[in-house]
Amino acid sequence: MTRRKRPSAWWHIIVLCWFFSVALLAGCSSVQSPATSGTAATDEAPVIKTIAVIPFRNIIPEDPSVGYVKCPLIGAYFLSSAPCSGTPEETIESALVKKMEKYRNITLFELGRVREAYLMARSDSLTADPYNIIRKVGVDLGVDAVLAGYIYRYRERRGYAYAVEQPASVAFGIYLVRVNDGALVWKGVFDKTQSSLMENILDVKTFIKGHGTWLTAKQLAEAGIDQILTTFPGESE
Repeated sequence: MTRRKRPSAWWHIIVLCWFFSVALLAGCSSVQSPATSGTAATDEAPVIKTIAVIPFRNIIPEDPSVGYVKCPLIGAYFLSSAPCSGTPEETIESALVKKMEKYRNITLFELGRVREAYLMARSDSLTADPYNIIRKVGVDLGVDAVLAGYIYRYRERRGYAYAVEQPASVAFGIYLVRVNDGALVWKGVFDKTQSSLMENILDVKTFIKGHGTWLTAKQLAEAGIDQILTTFPGESE
């Protein structure tokens, strides 16, 4: 009876190396940061040509000892941070609008008039459901949809580009509500604390985008906007 020849140890090493390489490449190509985005389930694809971007809101916990905040629109909870200086809601809103102005098939309503309509809608009913306020703004302006944004966390890095004591951490959500029926037709949520490449080898995209440096909160937020807009229902230039 002929004994089958056992594979050599070198063959096992080659197979293991090949398997690890394939797994690593697959992980790097499909990895996403802790962010979710996409079109909400509806009976039909939304036909949206005009959008009003209402002023973004910075959600701060009433009790500083509470380490989380709740999205007023969808009720999801996010880790919070101590209030930061400046106006992160304006920073993220401005960056988003600038990128959305490049969409060929969408017209953004004039921001000044949107702000006026939003303030009027809120003053009429400060306790109204956020969806009702959003729809009222949309109806008053005659647009197809309204885009609302909420900032849940905006923590600036502590340190420098190549050495930090504490990395930047950002969490925000952007929601597109169709006016005629109040349906949430798209959402983009970004929730990320930058980590070193040694801590998270699959976070290579963030370090490539930041040229191998530790990003500021603004830079991290802009990277998040780029990521979630990849699923936005529009045609960018």
